[in-house]
Order: sequence, then structure tokens, then C-alpha cells
Amino acid sequence: MTDDRQWWERPAPGYEPTGQPHPSPAPGYQQQPYEYPPLDAPQAYEYPALESQQPYPGNYQPMPYGAPPPRRNTGLIVALVVGMVVVVLAVAGGLVLVSKSSRDDKPSAAATSTARTTSAPRPTTATPAPPTSARRSSTTTAVIPGFQGVAVPARGIAYDVPAGWKVDTETMIRGFEDDKGNRISGTGSTVDGEDYCASSNRTTSFVSRSDVPDPAAAATDVGKKAAEYGFNSPTDATTAAPTPLTTGTGIAGQLTETSGTWKPEDSACTTSKFTVYTFAFPGPQNPMLVLTIAADRGVPGEVTPDLARQIYSSVRKL
Repeated sequence: MTDDRQWWERPAPGYEPTGQPHPSPAPGYQQQPYEYPPLDAPQAYEYPALESQQPYPGNYQPMPYGAPPPRRNTGLIVALVVGMVVVVLAVAGGLVLVSKSSRDDKPSAAATSTARTTSAPRPTTATPAPPTSARRSSTTTAVIPGFQGVAVPARGIAYDVPAGWKVDTETMIRGFEDDKGNRISGTGSTVDGEDYCASSNRTTSFVSRSDVPDPAAAATDVGKKAAEYGFNSPTDATTAAPTPLTTGTGIAGQLTETSGTWKPEDSACTTSKFTVYTFAFPGPQNPMLVLTIAADRGVPGEVTPDLARQIYSSVRKL
């Protein structure tokens, strides 16, 4: 997939997250997933929308930037709260770790630390979230034999992925961001082939909300944005016409694929193309949800169209 990019803190449910644009990525870097901000009022079970350039809620304040070693060209995000959420964002050739306070109804007084990367690498610092029994596994019983189930309580759904994939905790957020601060991310995330080559993860998945009411248009919109933000704005990217897909439990939606070429900066990474699979469908509380699978192609362990369709067929309500 894409090289890691920068992210920032994710507040507890009911608190507004914030974001800031990041410097331009170094050529060949790939970004990692992070969330497409919900554009309507958050539902009770959902994470708050992500708005750009908003002040930090409560007593939260942004911390100084550091810079980790270059990673993918796409901005990766991963959040685990301080006690529960941390955000990992791959931005313009770097990785960002943000420790956040636990996702209680009341904000924590714990301070946050941020590590951000820029096109000019600098020393990186990051403070991981401390261990806590509050972190809950996001796995659930799978419906596909040999797979593992991924519970997404923030969206009210679950889906299955191959047994070898890493399932993030339910407070994690992964996503992509470009150098202008545009971003897309989601919860219920997984990763496969983490650092399978020096500057790329092979596959990342996450579930986000869309304000586009039509599933075909929503799948196309998210797919194009993930390709642009996560794979160096490929000029040859093409999006296939959406096709209908009904899951094993009767959830009807639209599936599409956005594919193109990209070359990681590290010559040891042999991938030269990617595919972003997107499946859009109505969520339990009616918001349009999109399950994104962003994958490097042409490498061992790649996500083929058949595997993506199998994963999507397992989408179900919790």
C-alpha cells in the first residue's frame, strides 16, 4: 500500500477532532488510511466528524512536531486513545503517532505527544498510549470459515478478513491524507503485510461514513479520494463502473474498484500498481457507510477482486 502519513488526535465520542494540513510528500511515498470525516451529525454509535483546521476541544492543545522515518506516500492514520486512542497517520512520507486521552464522556487531563513527518526528515518522537484494560478487542465470530471477524461498534456492523490480517482495536483509526490536508479515514480497521517491504503496507481496510446518499456515487467518491490521497495522486487511475452486491445477510450496496500505477521510493518494493476497492451500503442508522480496502497489487498476498468480493459478502449488522 501507500507510505505512512500524518494524523492528529482523535477525541472521545462527542468531541470534535481536529486536523491541520501537512507538508508535501517526498516522491514515491505512500500514505496509510485515516478517516473520511462524517459530514452529518454523528450518530450515538459513531465517531465525531473530522473537520479541518478546527481548534482543539476542551483543554487539548496540539504538540510540537517531530519526524519519523519516511514511509508510504499515502497518509496513514491509526488511533488508539491514551488509555484508549492513538492516531497513526502516514503523511507525505512520514508517520505520525498521537496519544489521545481515553474516550470517556469526559476528556482526560493526560497530555498528548505528536510525531509528524515532513518531506525533510527530522528526529521523530512519539508517546504510545499506555496499556489499559479499557481497550477492547474488535474481533468477533467470523461467518467465513478460516477468516476472522472484525467488529465495528462505531458503525454498528462487522465484516470478515483473512486469518493472517492484523485487526486493530476498536479505538484505532486509519486513513489517508495528502499534502493539502485533505483526508479520508475510518474505524474498524485492519492491516496486512505491515512493512512487507521497507516503505509500504500491503493492504489496509477501514469503514467510513459518506454524506453521498447514493451508494454507487459514494463508493466511487471514496475510491477516488483514497487513490489520490494514498497513492501519490496517480494520473492514470481509473474507476470501474459500480456493480451491485448483496451481502450474505441481505445488505444491498454498490462495489467499485479504482486502480492505477505507483512506484514506492524504496527500490526493494516491487509493487508497481494498486487497487482501492470500495463497497458502499446503508448503515444501521441510515448513514451511508463505505468499507475501503486499499491494496498493493502484483505482489504475493495481494487482495484480488475475488477476495475483496468475498470480504464484502460478509458485511453484516452487529
